[in-house]
Amino acid sequence: MLQDMNYISEDFRIQHLSYYKLVIQAGHQEDVLMILDENNSVQAYIRCDSASPTIDATRLLALPFRHVSIMIPQHSFTFVPAEAYQEEDEDIYGEYLVNKNDQDIYTLDMLRFGSHAIYQLDSLLYQRWFALFPDATYLPVFQVLFDLIPEQLPTQGAQLFLYEQSSYVHVILLKDGQFLFYNNFYVTNAEDLGYYVRRIMSDFSIDSLENITLANLDKDHPLLAFVQQFSKHLDNIDLPIGANDSSKVHPSSPLFGVLFQREVCA
Repeated sequence: MLQDMNYISEDFRIQHLSYYKLVIQAGHQEDVLMILDENNSVQAYIRCDSASPTIDATRLLALPFRHVSIMIPQHSFTFVPAEAYQEEDEDIYGEYLVNKNDQDIYTLDMLRFGSHAIYQLDSLLYQRWFALFPDATYLPVFQVLFDLIPEQLPTQGAQLFLYEQSSYVHVILLKDGQFLFYNNFYVTNAEDLGYYVRRIMSDFSIDSLENITLANLDKDHPLLAFVQQFSKHLDNIDLPIGANDSSKVHPSSPLFGVLFQREVCA
């Protein structure tokens, strides 16, 4: 049961709210809440059904946190190569999104990966959380994942990064240090994930992967049964706070790295 994974530290103090950071992984099926103190020690970690949050979750969400970061799944997105991107053409890029005229469109510079992202957030989730925390920082899932990729990458070979949320697996492929592919797929078993990864490798003429990095999956997770054959190296992401250049990484992203690590241990 999700409630069995809940944790609230005996050191948690309401009078310290001004120092605490509330980090939320939002979803339609499940929400994950985490509270970090000024030293980034976990003071609370709660997983709960989105439709029926636990009493502890409801009480925590009613508190007046000053620092709130919320990761929202993107509804639609596209990438434009940095050398081709023109700000005045954003309306044209918006044509590639699902609901161009119905939702706000955001842009994100991803110069480290040679791209600009054009995206829309999941509007239902955004509106739900905005009603609670209008001053929070809202990040799309892909931004957090790209921010958590270490700056020092191998200059040769292909690397795959995997993140799972509510039966969707997000896949990032880099080769020789260059960004090639990102998308998310609905998967129900190891065969599904194995099929998608094999297809991606085939599309980019990649025979094997130098390593597979897992954001929030344990190496022995059942979903990885077939994917493991594509690489001899499976590692969990390891990104200490402040490890990346702060000018290239959103300051909230490493906090989600702590949350992902907590999920692996939960």
